[in-house]
Amino acid sequence: MPPPHDGVSLTNKIKTLLCAWKIENIIFSITLDNASSNNSLVYNLKSHLNINKALFCDGEFLHIRCCAHIINLIVQDGLKEIDGVVHKVRESVKYARASQTRKQKFLECIKRVHLDSKRGLRQDVPTRWNSTYLMLDSAIYYRLAWTALELADSN
Repeated sequence: MPPPHDGVSLTNKIKTLLCAWKIENIIFSITLDNASSNNSLVYNLKSHLNINKALFCDGEFLHIRCCAHIINLIVQDGLKEIDGVVHKVRESVKYARASQTRKQKFLECIKRVHLDSKRGLRQDVPTRWNSTYLMLDSAIYYRLAWTALELADSN
């Protein structure tokens, strides 16, 4: 949807789509993230749908917060508590993956400590908590390889 993404514009777009799909009288709930414009959208949409008596339980269950978004916010707050550790792991992973020579040296360390190199060293995207989890999980799996790399590489 082109801008603006304010509550009124979003409401108008949703109303248009509901009518086009012929479902404007059978809406039970709508799942949204926590953007402030969505609060306005829900208020306006609820008013519109209530006029047409199209809401179950007067719209009590219309706005359902996105669980994935809420979990992401909670996890991001938790990750701030260990930000120093996550930063060190992230920088270590970046270092090991920065060049073909470093990748090869890390692979040699993995072989030296008899770990599975196919599992892979993961780099995270800081805005996606599950990618940070995957990075930490892979870094922990390769902890013996990190120790071997520390002995083999003074950097």
